[in-house]
Amino acid sequence: MDTVKQIATLEADILNRLRHWKRYSTIDVPGTSTGNSDKETMEWKACDAMKKELAMSRARETNRDFETTIMEVQWEVAIELGRILAETIDPAIAGTEDVTIEEEDGEACGICLEDLKKGEVVRAMGVCGHKFHCHCIMKWVKRKQNCPLCRCALKPKKYVF
Repeated sequence: MDTVKQIATLEADILNRLRHWKRYSTIDVPGTSTGNSDKETMEWKACDAMKKELAMSRARETNRDFETTIMEVQWEVAIELGRILAETIDPAIAGTEDVTIEEEDGEACGICLEDLKKGEVVRAMGVCGHKFHCHCIMKWVKRKQNCPLCRCALKPKKYVF
């Protein structure tokens, strides 16, 4: 496994443990839902150190400046992390897309029935294109995996980087 993939895999593991903290720990941290522990903080710092080490190595090999190389390494790790996390993305996000309302034509959100205003960013269903307020469709898709208007099935798309 190459270093970029290794760092991204470690970061994905840390994020998974923080997201599902109660599964991995019996420690209750008052006032937090994540329970961020010293272990995760140390592991995150280790990932940062690995990125810096890789960037320094690449900068020496290619005779380039460190700042540019570290940004490239961070970008590569972020893309790889995105690939890893793409399979777990929320279906409400994966099955819809951001759309900006270009003109007011009396179109309304099919859930709350309020008008969609010009310049407003809404979510459109990936299959049928029906548009809804972001918060409305997010709540809907958590309960039902179809369009509230035409009932077509939500088909989350796979992300390709």
